[in-house]
Amino acid sequence: MVNYIDLTDAQRQLYLKALISVARVDGQLDEEETNFFTQVAEGVGLDPQLTQTYLTDEAAGLDIGSIPPMHNSAGALILRDLAAMAVVNNEFTEKEEALILEIGKAMQFSEEEINEFLDWAFMGLQWQLKSRALLERYVQSGVTR
Repeated sequence: MVNYIDLTDAQRQLYLKALISVARVDGQLDEEETNFFTQVAEGVGLDPQLTQTYLTDEAAGLDIGSIPPMHNSAGALILRDLAAMAVVNNEFTEKEEALILEIGKAMQFSEEEINEFLDWAFMGLQWQLKSRALLERYVQSGVTR
């Protein structure tokens, strides 16, 4: 199974650019997101200065046309994390889905394969929302035992 350490430097850069693009698709990045991406970049071994460039200069961001074919475990790792990123805020927008489809197709995954990752993320979102609803039910009823 592939791990972040197994990614090449170019794949790590693509990974970070793609994550930032998915987070940015429905608005600007806030300070919490910027800090998160700085930590992600550090965790995968990217230069902090390069990371700041990706975060502050949209022109330095993801260029779909430059994504190489990656129909392999590295590409699957990237798609999985993009799908997870899309639902991290307990929402899943059409813009996020469209961008992930575009990235996945550029990596040469089929729409069916990409949808497997998106379905996985959507199921996770449903699981999170149900969990919150269960806990909130007891907060609202005043049960403190």
